[in-house]
Amino acid sequence: MSVVLGLDIGTTTITALAIDANSGQTIACHSVANNTQIIKPSTDPQGRSEWDATLILQRAADCLREVAQKLGARGSEVSGMGITGQQHGVVLVDQNLQCVTPYINWQDRRGELSASDLDGNHNTFIDFAHGLIGTNAQQRNGCQLATGYMGCTLAWLHHYDRLPSGDNTAAFIMDYVAATFAASRIVSSPSSAASSGIFDIHQQAWNLNAINALGLSSDIFPAIGKATDVLGTLSEEWATTMHLPEGIPVFVPSGDNQSSFVGTVTDSKTQLLINVGTGGQVAMYSEIAAYHPALEIRPFPLGGYLLVNAGLCGGRSFAELERFFATTIGEFTGSIPSESLFNQMCELASEVPAGSNGLRCSPLFTGTRSRPELRASWENVGLDNFTAGHLIRALLEGMARVFGDGYAMMKEVTGCEMTHIVCAGNGLRENALLRECVELELQLPLQITAAQEEASIGAAMIAAAGLESEG
Repeated sequence: MSVVLGLDIGTTTITALAIDANSGQTIACHSVANNTQIIKPSTDPQGRSEWDATLILQRAADCLREVAQKLGARGSEVSGMGITGQQHGVVLVDQNLQCVTPYINWQDRRGELSASDLDGNHNTFIDFAHGLIGTNAQQRNGCQLATGYMGCTLAWLHHYDRLPSGDNTAAFIMDYVAATFAASRIVSSPSSAASSGIFDIHQQAWNLNAINALGLSSDIFPAIGKATDVLGTLSEEWATTMHLPEGIPVFVPSGDNQSSFVGTVTDSKTQLLINVGTGGQVAMYSEIAAYHPALEIRPFPLGGYLLVNAGLCGGRSFAELERFFATTIGEFTGSIPSESLFNQMCELASEVPAGSNGLRCSPLFTGTRSRPELRASWENVGLDNFTAGHLIRALLEGMARVFGDGYAMMKEVTGCEMTHIVCAGNGLRENALLRECVELELQLPLQITAAQEEASIGAAMIAAAGLESEG
């Protein structure tokens, strides 16, 4: 075993890489933009977020082919492939692995639509779904069912007669890609399945009570396997397409949050992971499924659990403020800036003292998973802090406060304290002022890892662990 591949199917970017299994070093890497979205929730009356799954598959294959080309002669040393990707969403495929729906990802907002036609009240569909599955579901499932989760999306499609007929299987996007590469049936790992909102993390199996309550058939859900299990081997067709050795093991995919943790954290007992990309997440390892109503408990591919606070405020929050400034400039001058305002915004904010002269921001433009109705706000606006720099600094401090709140909950339920923060994601890596705000808020030193493709590195490391366990 010397070269192992990792593939990460992210919301923004798809990345493939190869690591030397002996040294752990990345020896080849290639990324492409995930520009496969068909319908955006911001422009659709129902808030749909739909993507072309077959095009995602092709983009993934393109990345792996580029990695194989960069490997050159070492391509023959490839001994396995690990795959990860964005969680929560769903694509339905038939028994021939042909997509019968678009990929509906985690940004889909249909669960927030009114369900008055279903229960006689003017509640949202997700409220209606919560009423069906009961109040104790979160402790069993590790998370509260939310808009954009596989369970909510499938339930919405079912209740409005949008589920395609036939013998179909619900798949996470990485499970669909892995099964296609290996010409295998769809298999999901607990680290992915738990993101559905209807998976029993204690039994490591689908929660049949919740599934039945939502009116769904258990037959639609995939088999469950460990992330260190071999799903199948790379088929001749895809090996030829990607210039990789035929027959290399393809492992059951894992969730991207857990893969990022594997690819970033070197000591799970002392290091807290904060991942800021489009959204933002705080994650801490726990040997037990320690429960807190505001935390998600996610099965860890190598045993144990991750406690996760997924606040949904991250790079998107900063981007929304940047969009506001750019739009305002355009309205006053008649010309929207052609270049990003990121650097200028950071410079303005850096001139503002810590605390933003009392200005406080809640940066939750799209709410939280438990309270999607929440919106962003700035409070304590006065004559001395009503400037662009103060607005920006207060937003960054608000993001840090959300991360700090998540860590406080984790300490409460585990009794454990970390000694360092490890950061992942470009939203934190590329914003020095946000890192400063996080260190001040959590009172912990922050480390930046040298590697930037944490999830794909983690996927490759999980595959390497699987190869090692096989002997």
